[in-house]
Amino acid sequence: MTDTIDRRDMSYDHLDSVAGADAFLAGIDQVGARVDQSLTGEPEKVNRFTGHLTELRVDGAPAFADTAAAAGAAEPGAAEPAAASDATYIARAKEYLASVAPAIGFAAGEPAEFVADPGVATTSEDVRVVSLQQTLNGIDVWGMAPKVWLRADGTVERVVGDTVSLPPDLPVRPAVTAEAALRVAAAKAAEPRTLSSPFGTSELPRLDVSGGFRRLAAQGGTNQPMTFSQGPFDEAVPARLVYLYMGGDARLCWRFTLSRDNWTTQYQALVEADDRTANPEAPEILYFQDRAHRVVSGRVFRGDPAESAFDLAPFPLPVSDYPNVETNGGSVPPPAGVPSTWVEITNGTASTVGNNVRALDGVSRQPVTIPLDASGNGVFNDPADSPKQLVTNIFFFCNFARDYFQVLGFDEAHGNFQTVNPSGLGRGGDPVIAVADPREVPGTATMTTRADGLAGMMVMGLVAGTGRHTARSFDVVGHEFTHGVSNRLVGGLFDAEGLEEDQSVAMGEGWSDFFALSIRNSLSTQDRHVVGSWVIDDPAGIRQRPYDSAYPGRFGDIGKGRGQVQGNPDLSYREVHDVGEIWCAALLEVTRRVGAALGDTRRGYRVTWQAVVDGLKLTPKNPSFLTARDAIMRAYKDLRGTKITAAEYPAVRKAAWEAFAQYGMGFDAVSPNASFVGCRSGGALPPAGSED
Repeated sequence: MTDTIDRRDMSYDHLDSVAGADAFLAGIDQVGARVDQSLTGEPEKVNRFTGHLTELRVDGAPAFADTAAAAGAAEPGAAEPAAASDATYIARAKEYLASVAPAIGFAAGEPAEFVADPGVATTSEDVRVVSLQQTLNGIDVWGMAPKVWLRADGTVERVVGDTVSLPPDLPVRPAVTAEAALRVAAAKAAEPRTLSSPFGTSELPRLDVSGGFRRLAAQGGTNQPMTFSQGPFDEAVPARLVYLYMGGDARLCWRFTLSRDNWTTQYQALVEADDRTANPEAPEILYFQDRAHRVVSGRVFRGDPAESAFDLAPFPLPVSDYPNVETNGGSVPPPAGVPSTWVEITNGTASTVGNNVRALDGVSRQPVTIPLDASGNGVFNDPADSPKQLVTNIFFFCNFARDYFQVLGFDEAHGNFQTVNPSGLGRGGDPVIAVADPREVPGTATMTTRADGLAGMMVMGLVAGTGRHTARSFDVVGHEFTHGVSNRLVGGLFDAEGLEEDQSVAMGEGWSDFFALSIRNSLSTQDRHVVGSWVIDDPAGIRQRPYDSAYPGRFGDIGKGRGQVQGNPDLSYREVHDVGEIWCAALLEVTRRVGAALGDTRRGYRVTWQAVVDGLKLTPKNPSFLTARDAIMRAYKDLRGTKITAAEYPAVRKAAWEAFAQYGMGFDAVSPNASFVGCRSGGALPPAGSED
């Protein structure tokens, strides 16, 4: 059975292990004085694993001296200066981070090198977010990817995310060939494996890798990017050098991505490449993880067949059918790009292929196609129990989810899933390829997200124990689609790999449950607290407990197994899906309390959905729960004057903080890093007068 491998020592405490490692905290004021700004860094915001600050707050940073000049000046006679370009914000972010590097934890004179994601995210309230990747010697430092928050005028407000100091003598040239490292990684990825979920188990067979791999292409650069033939895997295998911080040490590694079984499994492997290996022909795997997201939580059905009629729905849906759109009876125009064009029409026929989604049958690999009448009308009208209807249903759900998240700012500029981007922003060529397989499939329900410009891969299959299909359940399809949203918004457009550490992966599951459940609740008169109940034919659903206000898990329970959770001996928080329940429960409680504070439940949904999506954009790679909490709280603050009034904001802020505190994520909660080690609950609210 293929198991996760992580040779890093996540219990390593840099501040306890290295004398004077926290001295930089005392010098933050001096750094601020040097740049003539007020810098704030709190000891509890230090990642104990790396010894660096994960959040530096900035007050007094300068704006662009001349926005028009910085952006390339407006045309003569123009009424207003031209807006700053993405390149301008990127340059400002990189320059600023270099200027305050000692306040984050870098030693004086130590290289603090970063490359930027080419796309700059923008929240609904115009905060610009530059995603950076730490490098050394032109090689990425795996997992170290901070974000810089800037106002539209170029003023830096915050630097968030992980960085690390590395030994200056790390090797640049590998002692292990990429071919030798790939043989080891491929052999591990080819092992047979049992995939477990609440829907049952699936057996992945052993793959034959004896044919080897042929190098297809190689590019210049110290990190030696190259591509190998796919062999028995689903696609060509990318490879490049990275540094992996181990805890007080770092290693040069070859990094590979290997996808198998229709992308239901996608392994990321880091194999030692430096001269410490005992055998360059048989190097050790230092990190190995399955990155594919699976549910362990399953005319069209608009929700689940148990609660929604099998009836006609227009393709696309009208704007009024989206719970996050407020048009005030038509007086406010609908958001740009909603509704989108769902169906592709060719030669008098329509099919389950469009700009957003390519929905295919898992056996034939073909879409459902229907003829149009003389007026251009047609109906996807297959029986409710037919394989073709499964394709139609997954097509409906994915297009609905695309338009829903477009309203909240997951658009072309931020990496949404589209074949063609009419705006010219972002990269096209990446619809969701949604496969509805009438059979059982490995993992039962999966979503693999790749970088902007590469298609998202969704596969829905039959639940063996009940004979029910996940393509008919928005709990399942909505959950999986949200993985694509969270991976691209947190991870950035360059690689969409922002959720790698344990807490980060767990939040990916929590965000997905939150949106799948809250969207359906907002469209219903019933407030459901369970997910997946229809697909497994169990009213208790697929989580440990219902997501109501009495959900018992707390942040401090993370890492505890059965018998260790005080007052709840049947609960366990050692697995990412279980830990994700705490995050989802907190977000749902935030939504309920904000709705109560506003005196309007529906408005509470809309405000919180926007804050959560804006928070995703603000959240750096590999966040802890507390890092993501702070991003959401900042997003609420930015909604003053638009989604909420200045008078309403104090009550909204208090309600959200009280909800987070209820689940152990109060102002005094502690998280040494984003692992499951050392999480400590806190129930305090911010002190009076605090802006947090």
